[in-house]
Amino acid sequence: MSRSLTPSAIGIVTSEIPSRTVAVALDFASGWVRFNGSMTDISIGGDIYIGVGGLGAISVTEESAELRSYDMTVQLSGIPRDAVALGLTETYQGRVGMVWEVPLDPVTGIPVDPFIIFRGRMDMFGIEVGETATATVTLQNRLVDWERPRILRYTDEDQQRLYPGDLGMQFVPATVEKQIVWPAAAWWDRQR
Repeated sequence: MSRSLTPSAIGIVTSEIPSRTVAVALDFASGWVRFNGSMTDISIGGDIYIGVGGLGAISVTEESAELRSYDMTVQLSGIPRDAVALGLTETYQGRVGMVWEVPLDPVTGIPVDPFIIFRGRMDMFGIEVGETATATVTLQNRLVDWERPRILRYTDEDQQRLYPGDLGMQFVPATVEKQIVWPAAAWWDRQR
């Protein structure tokens, strides 16, 4: 996937000592949780990303010409304990997660044209609590849905799930293993 960087972002990332950080946004049921790897809070698109001083580790972003799903693992360290509670108590699986590459102005530390390097859905969320809390989140690409089977049956339950109130399949269970004689024996005997 080609990305076009603005001239100011190119100047920052190609400098001798690039000034940059990574930001992560995770969508939990109660709302978004946003962190970045710098020491200060930053704003991206009007949203505040809390500075935790180091995100821990992020797996390599993979891309290829073939159409297949790639995962990304993000390890968040030094996160506040109240944010750890979200991973333990809230529904997260299948919800959106994004990872941003954030070039920073070397003088002011303000983000310069950040861009998304990975967007996916949260799959696994593991937490280790010690001196500081460390959370590991696995994000799956949307293409992983192509590999999941879509099983649909001709039952009243599936029909009600798709079209509530539709009674077109309500008698299907009564027809299972019902013996039907065609034509009826009495009718056949009268024809002879």
